[in-house]
Amino acid sequence: MTSIPLEITIDGPVEPVFDLVTQARFWPTWHVLTRSVCGTVNRPFLEGDEFTEYINGPQGTVELTWTVSEYVRGRHVTIQPMGYEASIVYSFEEVPGGTRFSRTVVKDANGSDSSTVTPETEQASIRNLKAFVEAELAKERKGLRQHAA
Repeated sequence: MTSIPLEITIDGPVEPVFDLVTQARFWPTWHVLTRSVCGTVNRPFLEGDEFTEYINGPQGTVELTWTVSEYVRGRHVTIQPMGYEASIVYSFEEVPGGTRFSRTVVKDANGSDSSTVTPETEQASIRNLKAFVEAELAKERKGLRQHAA
């Protein structure tokens, strides 16, 4: 087992950041390997949720069905792919300047995604995630200001 820990500060409060990050429907927007998702994807994660991710891997499309195995609203989520000893752990913490978001990918050395998921793909993805979440929050703030006027 190897892990790829990443951390970034996202300009926004914890709750809305959590709600955007934990909706699998957005994965194809920000994760460089995700081509599509299906299942429980149109709301923030809840413990026990399942969804399927389709990844383009070196030998073709890889299908992973994920389960939300740990969940503390606004603080912590762990998801695990069925059939593999792997996980992704999300952590959220309010800090000056926004939300510190940590994403740690724990890879199964024998898993089908072991050669696809790299520190480089994860770095690119977390940068995309930051840009996506901050843009969505800016749209929301702009919309709220327009309604208040």
